[in-house]
Amino acid sequence: MLGHYTYLFLILIWSGPIIVAQWLAGWRVLRREWRAWLLTIALATVWLTAADSVALAAGTWEIAPAYSLNLFLPGHVPVEEAVFFLTTNTLIVQAMLLLHAPEMREWVQRTVRQAITR
Repeated sequence: MLGHYTYLFLILIWSGPIIVAQWLAGWRVLRREWRAWLLTIALATVWLTAADSVALAAGTWEIAPAYSLNLFLPGHVPVEEAVFFLTTNTLIVQAMLLLHAPEMREWVQRTVRQAITR
């Protein structure tokens, strides 16, 4: 499909629009809670990347070189794997923060009510 950019492209096209939508809908909450999400995402991404390094070394799975940039982090983890963990953690952590913010719950309820009454 896109050669060495395939894996990275698919990760970004899958996660990018949702991350952008989260920021468009809840930028005030995410800006206010930046320490919480930054620390949580960073720790989870480092943990999962380290675990992936162990799995890759054990031969549990491998990334097809034809679809990868063939750039590796310490532990022989492809950059795309770390990007996958980063984007997945971002999606989850930001969603949790947004779902627990009272102003976002009110916004969702108001939006749903307006959609139903139309």
